[in-house]
Amino acid sequence: MLSLRNIAIGQAVLWLLALAQNSFYWHYLPERVATHFNGSGKPDGWMSRDNATMTMMALQTLMPLMFIGLGYAIYRIPTSLINIPHREFWFHPDRRDAAIQFIARNTAVFSLGLSLFFMGINHLTFRANTNGGILEPVGFWILMGTFLAFTSVWVFWLLARFSLPKNHR
Repeated sequence: MLSLRNIAIGQAVLWLLALAQNSFYWHYLPERVATHFNGSGKPDGWMSRDNATMTMMALQTLMPLMFIGLGYAIYRIPTSLINIPHREFWFHPDRRDAAIQFIARNTAVFSLGLSLFFMGINHLTFRANTNGGILEPVGFWILMGTFLAFTSVWVFWLLARFSLPKNHR
């Protein structure tokens, strides 16, 4: 089973890859970068190359860091502020530590999926800006569908973990 520390190390590796990705892409982007696209993949929002790169790097840093940080902070948050199904059962002193560890690890795991999603969005945006200005709709929908499927499985996994055991219903 993955420890919170190993997930954080994996997140740090993904962050370094994102930094390398942004550093590499910056050299090939035009001065004016399309950063938002309409439903048919045509750009309808722009930024300077520097601002676009800094914004993406900020997103790729802060969003995953928020989930990693929450994974570590969950140990210090009063259980009364943690909303899980059947809280009284799962936060009983006999089960509390295992429940908190599960929440911490899985919150941190979400940061990995989020990082990969942002790296994919960054790549699609880069390709659109260097290959004619159109965002590849198939690539976008595959990426979005994959991230939504990951998020759905993640939520289902959390809900399934915190359902009541059959002998306690």
